[in-house]
Amino acid sequence: MYMQNLKTKPAITGRMLRIGLGIFLLGLFGYALVPGVFFSQLPTGRVNAELVTVRAPIDGQISYAEPRIGERVKRGQTLAVLRDLPDRDVRLANLQAQSTSLAERIAGLDQQAAAMEPLLQRLGGDSRNFRDAVISNLLAQIAEADARVRQAEANLRLVDAQFKRIEPLAAKGFASRADFDRRHSEVDVAQAELAAQRRSLDRLRQERQAADQGIFLSDSYNNAPYSQQRRDEIELQRLALTSRKAELEAERAQVDRQIEAEQRRRQQMGEAVIASPVNGVLWRQLESDGATLGVSLPMLQVADCSRIFFEVLRDRRSGETLSIGDSVMVEFERNGRMVNHKAQLVGLRGDQDVGREFAIATAASADQLRLIFSVDFASGNGGNGAATSQVQVQNGQPEACPIGRVGRLHASDTVIDRTTRRLNDLFSGS
Repeated sequence: MYMQNLKTKPAITGRMLRIGLGIFLLGLFGYALVPGVFFSQLPTGRVNAELVTVRAPIDGQISYAEPRIGERVKRGQTLAVLRDLPDRDVRLANLQAQSTSLAERIAGLDQQAAAMEPLLQRLGGDSRNFRDAVISNLLAQIAEADARVRQAEANLRLVDAQFKRIEPLAAKGFASRADFDRRHSEVDVAQAELAAQRRSLDRLRQERQAADQGIFLSDSYNNAPYSQQRRDEIELQRLALTSRKAELEAERAQVDRQIEAEQRRRQQMGEAVIASPVNGVLWRQLESDGATLGVSLPMLQVADCSRIFFEVLRDRRSGETLSIGDSVMVEFERNGRMVNHKAQLVGLRGDQDVGREFAIATAASADQLRLIFSVDFASGNGGNGAATSQVQVQNGQPEACPIGRVGRLHASDTVIDRTTRRLNDLFSGS
């Protein structure tokens, strides 16, 4: 019996060893195949916060206020001041100088027009006096020409009567042929003289009618073109000055409107105070102090501490199958004691963006998932489940903004839960 027991003991021991070795190999194979199913891992992560970008509301030169990068700021606290660009003053000064110059040019045109008036009056008087003298002279010449016409008519009647007396005598042979031809020639000459005197009278009458209108046709009136022409030239110059003055006045009115618009713009947008849009940390100043910014350009970024996030990078082969909205616990160390806080999964991605810009950029590799949790720092309790006051809260917001603090994630599942989810994933994937 004793010998039989000795024979049975090694058999049982060998069987137990084989069973243990099999379990060890199975566990090793399972861990390599689906890590996280047999062994619960506590992944580490760090605290992060969303960035709020503040943009310039106007064009201006930036001057940062007292808060420096990394300091806490409150909602509505002044972060910077944008003042109107210095070249705006130069533009206003240029417009005002342009308006003054236009006013001086308009005054100069008025002086030129005023200086033309006496000359026009003098030339007008000279022209009227000259016209009266010319008309008087023409009237005298017309009277003389009319007398010459009457004399030519009388002479024509005389020679015509003499020709008519000699004509029948010559036909009867009582007068010589030479006397007949001479009398006939005298009639022709008298007719030509009368026609010439009548043309001269008509010409003088036409000159007189033209003189009444200020037009002098005779070449002997050299002063007439100068007086009237000079007056006409000055009148044209005065009209040109009037037209140029109207153009300058319209240009000056436009410049004055620009000056008024620039002054209104300076009063309305001469300075803009940039306030913090959230309670948080001044994280980044995108432009140096004194830089010039255009409207809508980014100028600084504030980390929003009203909502704290916790980021974890997990291996895609892990057994975690959390979904958006799942609750977990995040553990931090404070003053040598571990404090847990409630958190909720709000983002899950690999290399895809979730639409948020965070203070600390974290890039996931192709084999990693990026889990983003929203952490409730007001829900802190110690490891024994008792409430703790180590995380103080002011006005509903945590006193500190622990961006970059490292913590550990606790998922609220068991080995059986993880195994079930992993096998469901494996079978559903197949």
